[in-house]
Amino acid sequence: MKKLLLVGALVIYGIAMAQENSIKANPAALLGGTDLVSFEHKFGDRISGVVGAGYGGFKLGGYKYNSYGGGLQGRYYFDEAMTGFYGALVADYLSGKVEIDENGFNFNFGDTEASGGSKTEINFSGFGGGLRVGYQWIFDSGFTLDLNVGASYRAYNYKWNNSAEEAEYEGSLKGNGILPTGSVGLGYSF
Repeated sequence: MKKLLLVGALVIYGIAMAQENSIKANPAALLGGTDLVSFEHKFGDRISGVVGAGYGGFKLGGYKYNSYGGGLQGRYYFDEAMTGFYGALVADYLSGKVEIDENGFNFNFGDTEASGGSKTEINFSGFGGGLRVGYQWIFDSGFTLDLNVGASYRAYNYKWNNSAEEAEYEGSLKGNGILPTGSVGLGYSF
């Protein structure tokens, strides 16, 4: 009988402590987000915190971005922490480089072809902060689906190799401003 009571107490404790942590992956962050992998912890009845890290990049025309970074979120759930609708404050940092290959900008005018021939590499960093709204589902199996969207102000800093590069490329690189943000997190809660 004592063993049965002990097992029952452990089961009740496990249910009471269930789903206070969640680990998730956001495949879209491979394009350069700061939340490729994230960990969420429940701090109170409606409050949780998220820490994330990411590495990624993309190529568009002659521009190739590679970056890594991390972010923090404070979430307020409108019903119960870890499930349902939430609002979040977001802060993140991103660092990396952009390679500009002017060979990627070829124009063909009949028999004449115009193309650049230089390659340039510029380091950058960016701080951001913003707001998100989302909904998180935690299924009986522990599988977790987290969808959110929002807006974030990001300030970029580029380290130019010389003033000629700055004059040529400054207007065509990512600029400071309010940008859309969001994620699709797939993971497990425990």
